Amino acid sequence: MSDIEIGTALSSSSNCKTVIVTSCKGGVGKSTVTANLAFALARRGKRVLAVDCDFSNRSLDLIFGCEDSVLYDICDVIYDRCDIERAVIKDERTENLFFCAAPLETEEEFSSDQFSAVLEEAESKFDLDFILVDTPGAVSETVELVSGAADMALIIVSHQPTAARAAERTGMMLDSLGLTDQRLIVNSFDADAVLSGLRSGINELIDKTHTRLVGIVPHEYELSLSQEFGKLCGEVDNKNMRRIAAAFDNIAARLSGVSTPLLKKVYTGKKRRELLVR
Repeated sequence: MSDIEIGTALSSSSNCKTVIVTSCKGGVGKSTVTANLAFALARRGKRVLAVDCDFSNRSLDLIFGCEDSVLYDICDVIYDRCDIERAVIKDERTENLFFCAAPLETEEEFSSDQFSAVLEEAESKFDLDFILVDTPGAVSETVELVSGAADMALIIVSHQPTAARAAERTGMMLDSLGLTDQRLIVNSFDADAVLSGLRSGINELIDKTHTRLVGIVPHEYELSLSQEFGKLCGEVDNKNMRRIAAAFDNIAARLSGVSTPLLKKVYTGKKRRELLVR
């Protein structure tokens, strides 16, 4: 419990950290987490590249609001159809955030080594601190390929029992691939349902998934609505969205090596205390 209350930071280093955002289950919010966490890290002064590797259903370009700017994608770089500078889009909201799209569709094959080489080139060209890789919502060759280039995995889980089972399965799959540095993000966390005894609490979700927790993002309908217009959580200034922005900032802080309480500025007072013991 002290780890949750204090907010233990992850160890940091001067090198770029490549993080895959993943789950065997679709619909848990991997793309939403990828985009908003990348933005939170960038607002903390980290230079971040978000890479869409959901080759069956790309969506990060829509969430970032830059779909009309996409001319080249990550596969174009891998197959030398363009250089990395032409495929990477600089986000206009901050000088620290960059994005590379997935192709709309592809049957091309590439190796983990080829993908790693492209990420290494991007790190050098853009002086990156983090690379966040969005992955498909299924067990696929793509997850296996990109995990070979990763230092860490963020496993996304929602409150559905099937999502918790999928998170556990995801962790086992990543273990088998040699990617053992894994952290859990609970997305769309319904605090009221937890306090009413209708949903699993924080500790129960950790027990079910067997994965260390790094952050909780509350359920907020306005988050999904705003991203339909290419707006990230830190851009919408109202009480609910400030709470979501704080949740992503807490995760960004931990990934950056800063010890931060799990629910800082997300829940307060009695509600926060009750959630931490469930």
